[in-house]
Amino acid sequence: MRRRAWPAGLAIAAIAVLAGCAATPPAPITTIGELGAAYLEAGGACSDLVEQYRAADTDPVVATCGADTELVLAADAGEAQAIATERQLQEQTVLVADRWVIRDPALETIQQSLGGQIVRLAPADGPANMADAIAFDADGVVEADPVLAEGEPVPAEPATGMHDILVVVDPRCDYCARALAASGEQLERLADEGQARVAYLPVSLGDEIGNGYASTLGANALACVADGAPDAYRPFQSALLVHLQSDRFDASEVTALASEHGAEVGDCIGSAEFAWWVRQATVRAIEEPLQGVEPLRGVPTILVDGVTFGGDVSDADALAAFIAAQTPRA
Repeated sequence: MRRRAWPAGLAIAAIAVLAGCAATPPAPITTIGELGAAYLEAGGACSDLVEQYRAADTDPVVATCGADTELVLAADAGEAQAIATERQLQEQTVLVADRWVIRDPALETIQQSLGGQIVRLAPADGPANMADAIAFDADGVVEADPVLAEGEPVPAEPATGMHDILVVVDPRCDYCARALAASGEQLERLADEGQARVAYLPVSLGDEIGNGYASTLGANALACVADGAPDAYRPFQSALLVHLQSDRFDASEVTALASEHGAEVGDCIGSAEFAWWVRQATVRAIEEPLQGVEPLRGVPTILVDGVTFGGDVSDADALAAFIAAQTPRA
């Protein structure tokens, strides 16, 4: 799989960067032993560093000490930035410079000697029209206020007189792409004709360095479109899921894909503006009952009037029969 440098604009909004530099730039660090020594000399307090097993020589070299300290030496600066991004998307604060990444409680002290940037995922408000799912009915998108950075979504009132359908997807999930390919038009028609309120909730369960964190950043892209061009959400969602099954996430490519489907969202995708919301919405889906039934167990999940569809998500006829068999709330 080809490597790419991390998108340049990623740290603009969602990822907070606390810049700093050493008074005298330190010598380049080329081994994990040098990184450990530099860490201790700079004020790191955890001296029992243990180098971790590597499955391949091309893997980054990692040394840990307890649960709170991790030192990573990457092959190059691009890989170090990618690793730092992964840690941020896991809501960890790290110090990154050149080829190395450090996670430790004393990063400010260490930064004074080693320089680099302290980066973290910053709390931010969520997208408009998506609290947490974006919903459609005969009138189009169901407007909803953004979830505040430290807030909770206002629960949607159950749909009445029509089916209440919730579709939970991960942008990197192959079966999610299959589900939308099979039944996406059917779901749109049910909403547009007033037979159902259909809501879509993107979550992040499949992030990897190799796929460019396509789950979180793909869900962020969906949030950007929900916020800025909700009428384009459904066609863009279907196209994005197909795209991410074969392509590593690339912010410029996904921004162009959004534009092709009628969504001009500026630098929202490249800056990962709603990455914080994605992480929080995913946690809420895993921990809180969806449609009052049960928390998320996997993707795709399709709930209809409080009942989970257990059939083949690639079988549009099976889903149609399942929907027809449910009783909408009066």
